[in-house]
Amino acid sequence: MRKSIITSLLILFLLLQGTNGFANGSFPDSIAVKVQSFYRHRSDKKPGRSLMLYFKGAPLIGKGTITLESGTIKELLPVDGKNGIDSLDVLLPAGLGVKTDCQLKIVVKQANKMLEHSVRVPALRQWTVYIYPHSHVDIGYTNTQQNVEVIHRRNIFNGIELAKKTAAYPEGARYVWNPEVLWPVERLFSKASRQVKQEVIDAVKKGYLHLDASYVNTNTSAAADEELFEFLGHGKDFEKLTGKKIETFVQVDVPGMTWGIVPVAKRLGIKYIFALNNGSDRVGRSTDLSFRPFWWKSVDGKSKVLFLQPGSYVPGAQLKGFKFWPKMLGQTDTTKLLSMVKTETPRQNFIDGYLADMLPKLEKSDYYPYDLFAMSWAMADNTPIDADLPEAVKSWNEEFAYPHLVIASATEIMKKYEEKYGDQLPVLSGDFTEYWTDGLGTAAKQTAMNRNAKERLIQDETLWAMLHQGEPAPRADLKEAWRNVSLGTEHTWCYFSPDKQPITNDILNVKFGYFQKGEDISKDIMHRALAPVAKSESQTVGVFNTLSWSRSQLVTLSKEQSSQYNSVTDEWGKAVLSQRLSTGELVFMAEHIPALGSGSYQLSAGKTNTSGSLAQGNVLDNGILKVVIDPQTGDISSLTKGAKEFVDAKAACSINSYRYLKSSEKQNRLSGTSNVKISILENGPLLASILVESAAEGCNSLSRTITLIKGQAYVDIKNNLDKQAITKKEGVHFGFAFNIPQSETMVDIPWGIMKIDKDQLEGANRNWIGFQRWLDVSNKEKGVTMCSLDAPVLEIGDLTADILGGATNSPKWIKNLAPSATIYSWALNNHWHTNFPLSQEGRLEFRYRLLPHNTAYDAAMANRFGMEQSQPLVVSPLKQKLNQKPLMSLTDNPKVLLSILKVDESGNRMEVRLRSVSDKDEVVKVNWLERKPLSVLMNNKVLSNADKLAQTEVLVPAMGMASFIVDFNSIISMGDNLSAGL
Repeated sequence: MRKSIITSLLILFLLLQGTNGFANGSFPDSIAVKVQSFYRHRSDKKPGRSLMLYFKGAPLIGKGTITLESGTIKELLPVDGKNGIDSLDVLLPAGLGVKTDCQLKIVVKQANKMLEHSVRVPALRQWTVYIYPHSHVDIGYTNTQQNVEVIHRRNIFNGIELAKKTAAYPEGARYVWNPEVLWPVERLFSKASRQVKQEVIDAVKKGYLHLDASYVNTNTSAAADEELFEFLGHGKDFEKLTGKKIETFVQVDVPGMTWGIVPVAKRLGIKYIFALNNGSDRVGRSTDLSFRPFWWKSVDGKSKVLFLQPGSYVPGAQLKGFKFWPKMLGQTDTTKLLSMVKTETPRQNFIDGYLADMLPKLEKSDYYPYDLFAMSWAMADNTPIDADLPEAVKSWNEEFAYPHLVIASATEIMKKYEEKYGDQLPVLSGDFTEYWTDGLGTAAKQTAMNRNAKERLIQDETLWAMLHQGEPAPRADLKEAWRNVSLGTEHTWCYFSPDKQPITNDILNVKFGYFQKGEDISKDIMHRALAPVAKSESQTVGVFNTLSWSRSQLVTLSKEQSSQYNSVTDEWGKAVLSQRLSTGELVFMAEHIPALGSGSYQLSAGKTNTSGSLAQGNVLDNGILKVVIDPQTGDISSLTKGAKEFVDAKAACSINSYRYLKSSEKQNRLSGTSNVKISILENGPLLASILVESAAEGCNSLSRTITLIKGQAYVDIKNNLDKQAITKKEGVHFGFAFNIPQSETMVDIPWGIMKIDKDQLEGANRNWIGFQRWLDVSNKEKGVTMCSLDAPVLEIGDLTADILGGATNSPKWIKNLAPSATIYSWALNNHWHTNFPLSQEGRLEFRYRLLPHNTAYDAAMANRFGMEQSQPLVVSPLKQKLNQKPLMSLTDNPKVLLSILKVDESGNRMEVRLRSVSDKDEVVKVNWLERKPLSVLMNNKVLSNADKLAQTEVLVPAMGMASFIVDFNSIISMGDNLSAGL
C-alpha cells in the first residue's frame, strides 16, 4: 500500500514537472526567427523592431526568460507560457537595427534548460509615411464637366466635415482634404453665397482644407510665358481671401512639365513642386525621376524650387477605389453618384501591400537615403473622399510605431523633406519635357485657336496700357479669357472611352467651347482696346506695335475695308508700296513702327505701282532669298541666301515635306504627296506666292502656299489641308531638312531657351517636344530660325513620335537625342486610346516662318523674330491721324524685351515685366515718355523721387526676368505684392 502511494506521488511529481517544461520533449529543441518589416510600441513607449520567434519541436510551457543581445546591448524579457507558446512576437531594444545591420543572439532559458539562436537583423529605417488624400481632378474624363464639378464640390464639403470630426484624433490621423487643384474651389466660389464662402475660408485657416497653386492639370510645355503667371495667379487670389500662403504647385497625372514653371513659381512665392505621375500610360521615361527629390534650378541659374515626384497617383485606386469608381463612370444622374466611401472595415484594402513592396525597394536602392515616404490616396479620377482613412491611420499607428502614418497636405510633406534633407538633396537644371503634348494634336484646330488667343491676350494687355492711359483695365474679362485658355489646355478632352456616345460629344462640345470662348473674349478685348481711336469704314489706318523695339512688317487689310482704295501713303504723304491680292485683300509694308507706338496711313483710290514681280515658274526670288519648288513633290527643294544652300538634299525629306504616317499599319506606312500642281498665286512688286496643290493621303486635298516679301529675309509658309475623318492611328508631319552640318538646336520654352538633349532632365521626353514660339538650328557659320504658329510639337531627326498604346517601358522611348538638322512638325495625330477625339476632319491650317541666317545662332535675333511672328502689328481703321507719344521705351538692347504691360482695375497702377535672353546680367533703362510714374516698386524697394523716375534703371538677370510695379497717381505701399491685384 505504502509502495503504491509513493509511486503515485512520483508520477504526480513528474507530471507536474512536465507542465513546467522539464519533462522530456516539453522544451523546444530549436527556434525559427522572422525579422519583421515594422516597429511596434514598446512598454517604455519607444519603438522596437518586431521579431517573430517560432518554437520548434515543442511549445514553450511555463515561466522562463528570453535574452536579446547585440554587442553591448542586452535585454532580458520574462516569459510566462502558462498555456503553452508556439510563437512569440518580441520587440528589440530601441535603436537596434535602425541604421545598420546587427547580429542578434537570442537565448531562451527555463530552469536548467537553455536554447540559443543567432540571427542577422537587417537595418530598417523608421519610416514616416505621408498620405496625400485627394481625388484626381480630370475634368470630363469620367463624366460631364458639370457633373465632375458636382463631385469635387461635394468633396470639399465632405472633406471639411471629416476634418472637423477628426480634429481631436491623435497626430497623423487628423484628416485634411486636398482639392488637388484650385478649379473646384474657384468654381464653388463663383456660385456660392457669402456664408458658404466664409465657411470654406475658415476651413482653410484652420487647416481642414489645404489649397495648392495649380488651377488645373495642364500641358505647361506648350504654354506662353505670361500664361504661366495667369495659370498660377489664381493662387494669389485665394491667398488674399484666406490669409494663408500657397507654397506648393501640385500636378497630378501629367508626366513632365516645363522648366519655365520654376522662375514663375519662385516669383509667386511657390517653394515646392509636388508631382504625382500617371505611372504607366504614355509616360515614357518620366518615371525615372520618381522618388528622387531634388532642387530644380531655373534656367536663370538663380531661382530654384524643391521638386518631388513620389510615384503615381494610383495606389488608392488599385488597392481600394477599384470597388467604387467603375460604378461612377458615365453616370450622369448626380443623385446616383456615390458621395463618400465609408466601410465597416477601414483597415481592409489599405496600404499594407503597397508599403511592403515600395519601402524595401527604396531602402535597397542607391538613390533614396531618406526615411520619409510620400504617397497618394485617391480612389481614382473624380471620385469621392475615403472617409475610412482617418480610422485606418489611427488604427495602424496604434498597432505600429513605424512605419508611422501621417495624413498630410503637399506643403507639409515638402516642408518635411526640406527641413530634414534640404541641404543633402541634389541640384538639377533642365527641362522636364512633357509627354502628353501629343494630345494637343488630336484637335489641331482648337490647339491653334488657343495658341493664337494667348498671344492676342498678351497684346490686349499691352495695347490697353498704350491706348487707355489712366483708365481701368477689364481685369475680370481678361481673367475669364485666361481661365478658358487654361481649360482648353487642361489635360482632359473627352470621355475615357471616346467611342461611347452621346457622352463623348457632350463633353467634347463643352471642351471646344473653352477654346472658342477664350478666342472670342481675346478678340473682344482687342476691339475694346482700340475703341478710343477706331472708326469703321475710315480711310485712315492705324498700325500699333505692342513690342518693345521698332519694327517693320507686312500689314493686311480685308477686302471689305480696302475695296474702295488702291494705294497707301504714310503720315508724311509718302507713297507706300502696296499690292492687291487675289483674295481682294490689300497688303502694304508698315515700316519702322516705333516701340510701343503707332503709325498712321492713308488709303486712297489713286493708282499704285504694280510693276515688278518676284515669282517665275516654280521659283521665288526677292533678292535676299531664293526658293525653288520641286515640281514632283511640291516641297522646297532649294532655299538659298547668298551662296549658301539651306536644304539638305540627302535627307529623308526636303523643306515643307508632307509626311503621312499610318501608325496602325505594318507595311506602306509612310507616304508623301502625288498629283502635284504648281501655280503662281500672287506675283507683284511687294510679294509673290506659289501655290502647290496635290493629293495627300489622309486628306481630301492639300495646298501649300509659299510666299516671299520684298525686303524681308524670311519664308512664309501656309499649309492648308482638308482632313478626312480617319479613326485608324495616323499622324501628319511636315518635314524640314536643313543643310546645317554639326548643328545644335535651341528651342524657345516658357521663360527660357533649351538646348535639345543637353538642357533636358533625365526622364524628359525626347521623342517629341512641345515648345513656345521658335526653334533655331545652327552651326558656327549659318542656321535657320523657324516659327510654328499653329502646331506646338516637333520631332528631332526622324518621325520619333510613332508610339501607340500605353507603351510602358517601351524601348522606343529615347534616352539621348543625337544632333540633327532635320525637324518634323507633328501637326496632328490620333495616337491616344483614351480621353482624346478618335479623329478630326475639315479644313486645317498650319503656318510656318523660316528665317535663314548666314551667321551663328543669335538668341536675341531668334527671339525677336519669334515674337514678331506670334504678336504681329495690330491694324485698325482710325477716327483721325494718331498724334501721341509711346507710353515708354527701353534702351536699345536686343537681348532684353518687354514681355507685358498690365494695368490694374484703377487704371493708375501697372505691372511691367521684362525678359532677357542674354547669358549675362543686363541693365536696361525704362524711359517714361507720355506719362511719368509717381512711384516704382522694385526688388522690395519703393522709389518715389520724381526727378529720377523719368528714367527707371532695371537689372535683368541672365536668362531671367524682372518685374516691377509703377503707380502714376500715388506712392506704393511696401505691403503691395508684386503680382497681386494684376
